[in-house]
Amino acid sequence: MINNFVFSINTALPIFIVMLVGFGLKKGRVINDLFVKTANTLVFYVALPIKLFYDVSQTDFLESFDRHLLSFLIVATMAGIVLSWLVGKTITNNAAQLGAFIHGSFRGNFIYIGFSLVENITGSLHPKVPIIAAVMVPLFNILAVLILSYTATATNAKGRLRKTVTSIFRNPMVLSIGAGIVASLLSLRIPVFMARTMSYFSALTIPLALIAIGASFVISKSMKSMKSSLAASMLKLVILPLAAVTTAFYLGFRGEDLLLVYIFFGVPTATTSYIMTVALKGDSEMAANIIMITTALSVVTMTLFVFAFKTMGII
Repeated sequence: MINNFVFSINTALPIFIVMLVGFGLKKGRVINDLFVKTANTLVFYVALPIKLFYDVSQTDFLESFDRHLLSFLIVATMAGIVLSWLVGKTITNNAAQLGAFIHGSFRGNFIYIGFSLVENITGSLHPKVPIIAAVMVPLFNILAVLILSYTATATNAKGRLRKTVTSIFRNPMVLSIGAGIVASLLSLRIPVFMARTMSYFSALTIPLALIAIGASFVISKSMKSMKSSLAASMLKLVILPLAAVTTAFYLGFRGEDLLLVYIFFGVPTATTSYIMTVALKGDSEMAANIIMITTALSVVTMTLFVFAFKTMGII
């Protein structure tokens, strides 16, 4: 039992510590907003695409593509949005707050925090993870535009939705995964010098991304929407992942698939939810509060969920 708890602490705590280092470096003015912006650009356009291409190209795509798991994640995401909408309607009558509530409840930071959690537990990035990201992250973007456009005061929703759909096919992550799939299907052998070069970028991706997330962390001083933000955070970190994992278990998912279901739904709210909420005239204060609360509490919830999985022999 103690060994399982130590394993759980060793899995979740390092992620939070690296983010905390980023927060401390920013507060201590060792790094600034320009560094954070540059780091995010480097991760998104260079390091992450290289990592995803390499990881996907080195796996058997046909074996890794799990349509049953993907279908479950899509349906469960839709169900989670409906539940968040119903709960949100009982908490606030403000349309802009409702949009931020729903968005913060369902959109997790699967790319950076999810990837690092998977690697900490299994020792490497599971081959199904990039495929999940390639399908679900673009879906997140489309759903976010639809929800925030419907609930908030944004204009030209059709134009923004069209731009979002078009941008999917220019997304470096999607392009790199697509190239990796082609390389996998062709059984392309990557030269040793290229493989080692890519491994350097792979090693850079997660730590730099977590430092940037921590440095971007803003502690809200307003308590105006704190009650609603706490409710959204409970949905994001506890209720939705617990419901998803329980449903997946009864549908026959086991082992690492069950773990991936939890990580997909149980990671804290993505920082991009704040950016999209601001752009679409939603309640930016609530969006910031949800990110702050879920990030702070996720070290506890992720540790407890991993501990439960380890104790039950799932991992």
